[in-house]
Amino acid sequence: MNETLPEQTKKFLEQMSGLPALHRMTPEEIRKVIIANAISERFELAGTQDAELQGPHGPLTVRIYRPTNKEKLPVIVFFHGGGFVFNRMKDYDPMCGKLAHATGHAVVSVDYRLAPEYKFPVQIEEALHATQWVYENAGTLGFDADRVSVAGESVGGSLAAIVAQQAVKRGSPRIAQQILLCPVTDWSGRYESKSTYAAGYFLETALLDYCAGHYLPSDDDRANPLASPLLGDAEGLPPALVVTAELDPLRDEGELYARRLAESGVRISWKRYPGMIHLFYALTDVFDDGHDVYALIARELGAPD
Repeated sequence: MNETLPEQTKKFLEQMSGLPALHRMTPEEIRKVIIANAISERFELAGTQDAELQGPHGPLTVRIYRPTNKEKLPVIVFFHGGGFVFNRMKDYDPMCGKLAHATGHAVVSVDYRLAPEYKFPVQIEEALHATQWVYENAGTLGFDADRVSVAGESVGGSLAAIVAQQAVKRGSPRIAQQILLCPVTDWSGRYESKSTYAAGYFLETALLDYCAGHYLPSDDDRANPLASPLLGDAEGLPPALVVTAELDPLRDEGELYARRLAESGVRISWKRYPGMIHLFYALTDVFDDGHDVYALIARELGAPD
């Protein structure tokens, strides 16, 4: 381990070093041991409620977090991480509560189906369906249809990016902004960060390959733009905030996507957090820098009217 690491990072990685390798477990075993968040803060929200949609693959649950009871709230459709194999909507309650509190936006978290029981492109189709539902029902829900943003972390960031691309291609829904936190953008590429930080830095490249094997029906799907947004059309996309972490195997592909957006004329904000690992923004009990991400998102989205 690099001795120059920030003390918080060094201590956390030392604590994690004795845990069994996730990529050697079955999906059922991983789902029993994984911890998605370390956010002990509790926020006074106006309300939290679940809604069950009739999705393209059966019932699809979303959880709505309302920071206030004001009408025409801007809204963030949020997609959680977990490699498409583990973690569920409920595991991200602390993060979504913090996001709603920090931004003053409603948050709609999507409980999409997991692999290997449901493989690509099921998750894409459910993400698109949920976002379209929020957009079409914004008035009834008390949201502002002109301020529907998408956000996600890790593979959830991939979903957010793909939804934004498909929304432009299809002409609906209209997406105001996209927030991509340490996103997966290219299942097919080889990147220096995937080699340099392959093991010993929390998220491991072996786990990414494991998740790809469960999620994608074939290796050919790695290069499908519906799986790898870096390979999709970046023209005409909404403004984006891309957050990356220095010690994350996904760092390089996230930053390459940010550059790709900028080159396509998309208004882009990008910030790399030095000395941070993947998921640090969901581990704010451990990493002080995690709090800054929510302030950054709030500045990027702007205050509700």
